[in-house]
Amino acid sequence: MPRIQFTTPDGASGALELDAERMTLGRSDDNQLVISDDSVSSHHGEVTFDGASWTLTDLGSTNGTKLGGSRVEAISLAPGTAFQLGNVNCTFVGDGEETSYSAPTITVSTPSSGYGSHPYNSKLRSGFGPKAKEKNPGGGLLTLLGVVALLACGVAVYFATQMGAA
Repeated sequence: MPRIQFTTPDGASGALELDAERMTLGRSDDNQLVISDDSVSSHHGEVTFDGASWTLTDLGSTNGTKLGGSRVEAISLAPGTAFQLGNVNCTFVGDGEETSYSAPTITVSTPSSGYGSHPYNSKLRSGFGPKAKEKNPGGGLLTLLGVVALLACGVAVYFATQMGAA
């Protein structure tokens, strides 16, 4: 069965078996493939199989997915492909294969320039539970009311001390 072998910066290692056509990958426990390292985003990427090949797609992660030290948006995984998720070193291992392969054939999609040059479109997000709740628009009014109440208390204390001094 194909798998991703990984080693974290602190030396922990493991293997993630790819047993479905579409799997989420990240630090959070609600992913099918979990790597518990702080440099891996909670929903870092997605691994898909189209019937012929495996692809790893970065989902706008904070620390990125890197191939040969360069940040990439997607990697076509071939046996022996070495890549990084954040600071975690990974290697794709194909069906019944070991990690000793010569130069793999890979297809890479890289950003046109610089870190984060293509912002992640969160409207394409799927499979990770409900989106974050909208902020309460009444929060500003509540803050203003709290400030006015504190000022009223300060004025009351001032007048009470003035009356006591007289």
